[in-house]
Amino acid sequence: MLSLVKEIMNMKKLNVALAILVAAVMAGNAQTNVTVTSDIVGYQTISVPVGLSTAAFPLLNPDVLKTTATTLSGTALALSGQSNVGSLLTSAEPYYLEVYSGTNKGDRFDIDVTATIAAANGNVVLDSASVSNTFPTGSLGTNLNGATVALRKHVTIEQVKSMSSSAWVGNNNPSIADQIQFYDSAAGGFVACYLRGDGINWRKVGTTTVVNKVAIPAGVGVFISKMTGETTLTAVGNVRQNDFAMPLVVGLQLLAPAVPIDVTPSSIGGTVANGWTGNNNPALADQVQVYNPVAAGFDAYYLRSDGTNWRKVGTTTVVTTTPVATSGQAYFLSRNTADNINVLLNSVANQ
Repeated sequence: MLSLVKEIMNMKKLNVALAILVAAVMAGNAQTNVTVTSDIVGYQTISVPVGLSTAAFPLLNPDVLKTTATTLSGTALALSGQSNVGSLLTSAEPYYLEVYSGTNKGDRFDIDVTATIAAANGNVVLDSASVSNTFPTGSLGTNLNGATVALRKHVTIEQVKSMSSSAWVGNNNPSIADQIQFYDSAAGGFVACYLRGDGINWRKVGTTTVVNKVAIPAGVGVFISKMTGETTLTAVGNVRQNDFAMPLVVGLQLLAPAVPIDVTPSSIGGTVANGWTGNNNPALADQVQVYNPVAAGFDAYYLRSDGTNWRKVGTTTVVTTTPVATSGQAYFLSRNTADNINVLLNSVANQ
């Protein structure tokens, strides 16, 4: 049944054009011309004002490796040409696998780092319990056989702090410390992590556990609460050149762009034909909600009953193809229905 669902997914993939630059370096000499291609690398600056704001990190950490998967046994995925995948990993860091071809193209799976290191062989062990996985590992079967996959480190809380142009405020009292906040869709509330007084370690509010290495998964946005002194985050990394699985749940979810391109309702496939809910009553329609730090509130946009056009709540202006969030901003999506096979197509990857 699930393999049938995946086939349906392939037919249902959104025809979303994510126009990104393609980089090619040409080198030559007197006798021959050689074409050299490389990943698209860029940087992104995100302004973080005093108070509450959102942030998104679409640029990727470098691939630890990119190769072909051969067979999956349980949660152990054999990778072509590898003899000890665990030796490439750092035990304290979180990693994930992204699928670049085949039936599950666009899906991502968190890695059981401890098990992978302990195995000390050519396998990477998938973390079947991770809520960040975009497809159930138990239903993969032979789907990954022969697929191109990339293994890379997640962006972490600690890494975000290292991007900053100025110091963050640490305090052992969470209420007066800088925070990075995650939205938990299942619980319908925020999970706050705060910088301790030593200016180095982070803790989840209400616990004593250090969370410096907590991941900010691809496609997930965060809120930042800055106590004093605005700052600029400068992220450097690779641009995704791949389809992007973005499962959607009923209710609110805090999302982030897959590539460093501003978000429009059209770019995320917001039409009734793609399974979204339109209504001329904003309260009954699917919405994109973007936090506005200046107004200390949300700008809300909703899908009209015609199934294609979007308006800002309280206006008659059509914003279907207008940027409503920057590439460095998170945005809430409010959905009436779930879609666990939603995939955004990357136009470059499909040329």
